[in-house]
Amino acid sequence: MSNALVLFMKAPRPGTVKTRLTPRVTMEEAAELYRAFILDTLHLAQRTAVASPFVAWAPDDGRAELGSALGCPGDPDVSWLRQRGNHLGERLSNAFAALRQEGWEKTVALGGDSPLLPRDYVEEAFEALDRYDVVLGPADDGGYYLIGLGGIGPGGPGRRGKAVDRYDPLFESIHWGTDRVLSQTRAAIRTCGLSCHELPTWHDVDRPSDLDRLVREIQLLRAGGDRLTGRFTETALDAVRWRGRDR
Repeated sequence: MSNALVLFMKAPRPGTVKTRLTPRVTMEEAAELYRAFILDTLHLAQRTAVASPFVAWAPDDGRAELGSALGCPGDPDVSWLRQRGNHLGERLSNAFAALRQEGWEKTVALGGDSPLLPRDYVEEAFEALDRYDVVLGPADDGGYYLIGLGGIGPGGPGRRGKAVDRYDPLFESIHWGTDRVLSQTRAAIRTCGLSCHELPTWHDVDRPSDLDRLVREIQLLRAGGDRLTGRFTETALDAVRWRGRDR
């Protein structure tokens, strides 16, 4: 199998993750919620049979802490990759380049902010990379929750080398952390002459109102018989809401 699914994750330290969820929750609770999000994301990756999972960790000294939080520090089925770069664009570009050098043909990068993401979306991303150079998962906040690079576009395998060389501009001159990321990335894809497939729009969990949406979506999943998706997130949300009633 030549497919890599890279999960960009941080060590769940209070005050460094999901800080925009405050003051709805405390910094400690935000870190607990983020730990649940990344656990559900890892389990999503492990249920995706079409790719090998990688955890791209940050900060530099956070690998052991993150491995402990995920419960997989010695799991031979999960590979580890240190995030390198001063901003998200550099970290993405460096990760894709490292995996290309190792011979991975199709690579998809996913964050830890979408714990209820349907597995079908990830599998569709890898399938699309058989026909397109790039796959994007648009987020409803103007960013993207997923990006994948393959190198084999509609022109067939003969275009692979050319497409790979033209990937770098996708991560340059992007205003990261703003609602312009998606539109700027689309523009870069067009400028580079790359083909692109877009997945359905999804959402990250960044703001207090997103927690209410998570609760509603989990209720719908359970009502439909899905007991697996988001189970760690469900437990963490219940704990936070219970403590909220006690305060």
